[in-house]
Amino acid sequence: MPEVISAPDKWRGSATAGEVAAAVAAAAGRNGWTVDVAPVSDGGEGFVDVLGGPNRVSRVHGPDGRMLDAEWRMDGLDAFIEMARASGLSLAGGPERNDTLAAGALGTGELVSEALAAGAQRIVVGLGGSASTDGGLGCVELLRDDRRLRSVELIGACEVDLGRVALSLLARNLATVRHALDAGHGI
Repeated sequence: MPEVISAPDKWRGSATAGEVAAAVAAAAGRNGWTVDVAPVSDGGEGFVDVLGGPNRVSRVHGPDGRMLDAEWRMDGLDAFIEMARASGLSLAGGPERNDTLAAGALGTGELVSEALAAGAQRIVVGLGGSASTDGGLGCVELLRDDRRLRSVELIGACEVDLGRVALSLLARNLATVRHALDAGHGI
């Protein structure tokens, strides 16, 4: 029986990684194929979702300075933050309405601070989907003197460095892929 591993990223503007993975699984399943579903993320929109979904909400500054509720995930001593949920392009009205020079990343720093307050020992920030061109300056300015950062591991996750972070951050979903390859192909 044929097997397929459905491990897509989002289709920006069309479907989430989970929706794409489910669609592939449904199509393959209708044809009698065995399917392993393991949506992934490049660090942008959907990063927290593929790691189990958000389970915390914090009030932070959006990219335009207005307050908003941003979801994030705490899993044991690990925190997963999606920059797009606090400082994202979609929050600023998309590419058409975003003021890239005025947009900032303060909210992302506020989420890191929330994770520190919650006792996180490792904080992984998905860096994609940002509305700002400040290089994370708002985040850095907020956290620059925060002594709590000295005792935690802070990791930036993005597609540029996916090879290094994928194995440690997406282990749950990639374990599904690894199992399917091992079981079906001895790889």
